[in-house]
Amino acid sequence: MFNQIRHPHLFGIGILILLGLFIFFLLAQEAQSEIKIIDTHEHIQTLEKAEMLREANANLGIEKTVLLPSPWETITLNGAQSFTRYRENVDEILKIAETYPDDFIPLCTISPLDDDALEYFQDCVERGGKGLKLYNGHSYYYEIFNQPLDSEAMMPIYEYAETNNIPVLFHVNIGKYMNELENVLIYHPDLVVSVPHFMVSSIQIERVEYLLNTYPNLYTDISFGSPQFLASGFRRLSNDTEKYTNFINNYADRVLFGADMVLTTIDYKNQEFMEEVLTCYKDILEKKSFVCQPVNDYYQQEADKFTESYENCEPKEGTFCISAEEKMNSYTKWANETRKLNGLDLSDEILQKIYQDNPLRFLNANQS
Repeated sequence: MFNQIRHPHLFGIGILILLGLFIFFLLAQEAQSEIKIIDTHEHIQTLEKAEMLREANANLGIEKTVLLPSPWETITLNGAQSFTRYRENVDEILKIAETYPDDFIPLCTISPLDDDALEYFQDCVERGGKGLKLYNGHSYYYEIFNQPLDSEAMMPIYEYAETNNIPVLFHVNIGKYMNELENVLIYHPDLVVSVPHFMVSSIQIERVEYLLNTYPNLYTDISFGSPQFLASGFRRLSNDTEKYTNFINNYADRVLFGADMVLTTIDYKNQEFMEEVLTCYKDILEKKSFVCQPVNDYYQQEADKFTESYENCEPKEGTFCISAEEKMNSYTKWANETRKLNGLDLSDEILQKIYQDNPLRFLNANQS
């Protein structure tokens, strides 16, 4: 066969080029795998779940996870119009971090309704809390607290965090409460804040751009949260990768890695679930295309649910039946479309910032 090759030197050059490309690919993959990841956004219920998360993180190159205290209503999604038992979860998170200090970073939380909110926050910091998670900008809890973000009751909390270089992860729906958030940032210009989930405004990313341009101590993260938000958010990014790649590249120093899986004692949130979700978040940043099984599972479950609803619906021409049929067809279509998603394919330089440099700077409240 080789005797038939008229230009053997060209064949050799081709082999060398292919070998070089192969080595380059391996080195690029190794460079990505060496970036130690800090997950800045995770809720967890028990020490047992933390042990599972440690194993999942070790398998995926995630070095540390920031744990956010949760009220009972977030853990159970019981629909109660209240904000309760959060101090139980603070105690559990502090215990987890004490048990595994190399793996977890605990945050504190408070209720704006408590007379001793500031004293409790100070005590939590003395016990090892490294930051503050606030819920009063969350649409669900906003009505429960029944006070604006820039209320007088909250000012001592912001001032303590600002004065003591304590970072704040502040869930704020900027579509509803942007003006109140801006007042907080204006009154406390040295307060270091992350508003997660693309500031709950990935659809109107120009809002996020405005805030990042205006307030230099402001960050956001890439998490979406519960299954329906994960599915719709990933699909949104997949459908317009250029838009979101440009956003992240333009604000590369202000974007944090986070997953927000809310790891409760429910059975399906096991180590396999954790690894699947965390892998999806890594893949959407690192790859050109990928399969995210939790996204596909969500759409398939919704399609099955509305298929059953439609099949059991009588009479078929009724308004409810028509709605069920539309949802069945819509979710089935989405499930088929999202078998493979488009990723952002970010550079190693940008990944280094999102995975480690930015989280470290945020957690240190921009202190060197």
